[in-house]
Order: sequence, then structure tokens, then C-alpha cells
Amino acid sequence: MTVRLIPLDCPSCGSAMRSRDGDTLFLCEHCGGGAVLGQEALEQVESTALLPTPGRRAEIWLPGWMIDAEVEVADRVRAGGRGAPGWKGPKTFVIPAFNLSLSDTIRLARALSAAAGATGQVPHEPVTGGRLKLTDALALIRHLVVGDEARRTDLLASLRVEVVEGSHRLLALPFTKAKGHLQCAVTGTVVSASQEP
Repeated sequence: MTVRLIPLDCPSCGSAMRSRDGDTLFLCEHCGGGAVLGQEALEQVESTALLPTPGRRAEIWLPGWMIDAEVEVADRVRAGGRGAPGWKGPKTFVIPAFNLSLSDTIRLARALSAAAGATGQVPHEPVTGGRLKLTDALALIRHLVVGDEARRTDLLASLRVEVVEGSHRLLALPFTKAKGHLQCAVTGTVVSASQEP
């Protein structure tokens, strides 16, 4: 067995990146550059930050993905076999990339994707805990779209969903701490703090 050590130096500025055990996504606290763990080295990825909603502040920042995609919902069939109209169009999704329960991840992703607002420079603070790969974030997007379609009132029987990624960025997400929970400073959504820096 061969063990390969990969230096966790920012591919943009060369500074050491902070990490926690198991991290595969990194945001540089010096230049704001993003990186993902590759086979041979850290690979540079575009990065940005979601800014807190006016009146809210960030105590800590956690990683996520912002993914622009073309979504198509087709071959939609209602219970009883009747066809129903589908839809197609561009959509931006915001997916948390740190440890959360699946239900909290889905709830937060749905709220962030609906409310994502202004973006800005990645803060010059530690952003650690990034563990969700881009391929897993895309799978979660498919889950969100199917879930949204199933929640409609027309008794869905089947459908076909296609999600084609257009672009992606690593994202710093703002939170405040609240007694074992995290509150998103963009949406106000509260999730269990299974991961805190």
C-alpha cells in the first residue's frame, strides 16, 4: 500500500489551509481561495460567500456548494395514469457541505436555495468541516427536485428528472451559535450542531 501525503497549501496564494479530520473541501482564510482534495494535490475551485441577511451577523462560517444547473422535470404522470406538465429551466442551488443529519441538510438546502441573496468575499476566518463532494451535492439536488415535485398536490406517480451542472463554487455560509444548534444568518433556519469549528 502506498501512502501519499498531499500538502494542504492554498493553490491560489500558497498559505497553509486549516482543516479538520476528514475535510476534503477547503476555503483559504488568507485569500479566500477554494480548493478540493484531488488525487495528487489540492485543486483550485472558484469560491464566494453568502452574506448574512441585513440585521443578522455571522459568528462562524461553514462550507457549502453553490451550483448553477439546468433542471428538467419531464414524463410527469399523476396517480391514475394521467400526464401532467413538467418544466425546464435554470436554477441555483445552495447545498451545505458540512456534517448535518440528512433531514437538516435537506431543510437547510431548500431554505438556502430559495433565499440565497448577495454574495461577497470569503471571510478571513477559518472555514472548516467541508466533506460533501460535488457529485454528492448533485445527487442531493436531484433528491430536492424529486421531493419538491412529490410535495405538489396532484398525487404524483412517476417522473423523470435531469440535472445538468452549469457551474459550481465553494461557498462560505454564515451561522450563529445557539445552545447546541446553529442558526443560518441568511435564512434563520436552525439546525443541530453536529459539527462546530
